[in-house]
Amino acid sequence: STDMELEELSTDMEEDTEMMDEVDNDDGFVDEVELLDETERAALKKEIRPVKLVLVKVRKLAYKTIHSTTIILPAWHAILKDLSEPQTLMPCDVATRWNSMFDMLDYILEHHEAVDTI
Repeated sequence: STDMELEELSTDMEEDTEMMDEVDNDDGFVDEVELLDETERAALKKEIRPVKLVLVKVRKLAYKTIHSTTIILPAWHAILKDLSEPQTLMPCDVATRWNSMFDMLDYILEHHEAVDTI
């Protein structure tokens, strides 16, 4: 009787685990890349690569501008002054702030002349 109950419990736990795996998919999000085959995944990575490179460059520029207080930051302020724009800092992309990448890219687009100069 006890062995039978343990077996039933084990079976129930396995079924619950399987159901949880199906249900627990990060609040309904599905990784669409996982659903692609290898050729589609390679084509997607190739198409996305230029965007990733631009994001990396913008992130590095924002980080270096803020953290280089003796060289790049004064140059940044001088460029903004020459262009008659307010002396502001470029926002950085922060992983814990969901909208920070947009803010950073929006700032870059608004100040593209200064970014091109630097």
